[in-house]
Amino acid sequence: MTSPDSETVRKAFGHFATGVTIVTAIDNEGKSVGMTASSFNSVSLDPPMVLWSAGAQASEFEVFSKCRKFAVHVLSATQVELSNRFATPGIEKFDGIDWQMSLQQLPVIAGCPLCLQCETVDRHDAGDHKILIGRVIGVDINSDDPPLLYYGSSYHQLGESL
Repeated sequence: MTSPDSETVRKAFGHFATGVTIVTAIDNEGKSVGMTASSFNSVSLDPPMVLWSAGAQASEFEVFSKCRKFAVHVLSATQVELSNRFATPGIEKFDGIDWQMSLQQLPVIAGCPLCLQCETVDRHDAGDHKILIGRVIGVDINSDDPPLLYYGSSYHQLGESL
């Protein structure tokens, strides 16, 4: 067996459905930054911890590789446009959207079903990504709207429960 090329690996990884999130933080100058991420997981209930990863090629990589806190917004199936906006490099992502600064001094986007505010507790280099682990310091459950899913290089929504 030979090692697969990067395109084969990308296609293989696309066979796993993930939820879609937007992760936000504040840079060293106090500016809000954010990016779409589908590499998000819960890690622990006690203490409450989550992880996500950012690619080194992402324009916000430097901010997230050093941030002390971040917020994870779980998107609903109706928020494809918001996901695409935060996945687009080189634009002012917060212009024209409803958001506010939280008590934890994190940019929080309105209308997301769930927002977890986290304190960064660890970082790990992992190939072309950096894994960030955060302890949950705030939870805002805003709705039970069906989640936005990513599978096979495109967006999906939940179908029938089994």
